[in-house]
Amino acid sequence: MRVLFVGDVFGEPGLRAVALRLPDLRPHYDVVIVNGENAHHGKGLSRSAYRRLREAGADLVTLGNHAWDHKDVYELIQTEPILRALNYPPGTPGRGHWVLEVGGERLLVMQVMGQVEMGLSLYDPFRTTEVLLQQVPYDYALLEVHAEATSEKYALGHYFDGRISALLGTHTHVPTADAGFLPRGTAFQCDVGMTGPIHSIIGGEVESFLERFLTQRPTPFKAARGRAVLCATELVLEGGRCTRIQPLRWEEPA
Repeated sequence: MRVLFVGDVFGEPGLRAVALRLPDLRPHYDVVIVNGENAHHGKGLSRSAYRRLREAGADLVTLGNHAWDHKDVYELIQTEPILRALNYPPGTPGRGHWVLEVGGERLLVMQVMGQVEMGLSLYDPFRTTEVLLQQVPYDYALLEVHAEATSEKYALGHYFDGRISALLGTHTHVPTADAGFLPRGTAFQCDVGMTGPIHSIIGGEVESFLERFLTQRPTPFKAARGRAVLCATELVLEGGRCTRIQPLRWEEPA
């Protein structure tokens, strides 16, 4: 089973990168998962952004800390293949896991959000994931960790090492150079990176973000435009484990 995970899609440049590149990549993969939580102008997922991701070839769209920024999601998340974090309280709309079947094999996809410096009070991602793994039958399990702290992502990786196929991090928008395998065989990358504007500050307009740092005053958020990059990670799953993890990067031609 070949899986492609596309990192945080940010604004119009990210949507454009997905539309330009993903249709060519799609035939090479059995499953394509896209994090779309910044797809609508840099914050949240709208109906139109979701439609563009699906039309480009996404089988499953995941969210994050901007999950609820647009009311479109409240309806979409009830019926469409969209994941919000598993460790929200009971009664939260939507689902925190999804099972995709390929050739008779089941891929369990889960997402949790971190507790460190995320500004949210969610349930323990360790124990929440532990409970789900005991309840849902699967052949392979992929855990997306949407978190700020690299230490928390590594802690979750080592805690589930050997029990899940792969852990991929999102949220910080900068791809990490640590894609590989943990001691008991779980594939790991701390952050897949961002699919969005190349010349930006993690997706935001350079001038407005610089003003925040230079003046220490809040400034209106503006999503950057311009040429785009697509950051993704490829996983190959076979024989009950992940046998390959490979980051992919594509830049929109000038």
